[in-house]
Amino acid sequence: MKKLLLTLFIACFTVVFANAQDAPKKPTSFAWNKAALTEIGCNADQIKKIATIKKDATEKRTKIEADATLDEKAKKTAIKAVVKERNEAMMAELNDEQKKKVEEINAKLKEEAKAAGNQ
Repeated sequence: MKKLLLTLFIACFTVVFANAQDAPKKPTSFAWNKAALTEIGCNADQIKKIATIKKDATEKRTKIEADATLDEKAKKTAIKAVVKERNEAMMAELNDEQKKKVEEINAKLKEEAKAAGNQ
């Protein structure tokens, strides 16, 4: 009985310790959420349009993932196309100053992620 309890304790300790090592992932690109959009100076109309674009893209992605006629490679290709279309549509809603801010944020986040990966 003691061996069983000791084995269970060691197993639980190992699981807890292994999960504690996983650091939360930092974002590597602009968030496109309401707070981030407000931060770069978007108005309510822009935020609403971008939310609609995100919702439509999510619905398209869900349909692609549920499509049993597509193999994994075709699904990945179709999802990449949806993501590209979504990103272009969202960027089109921004003015030049806001686009510049998004690009600066993306560059900064990617640089931080690269630096964190080298440590």
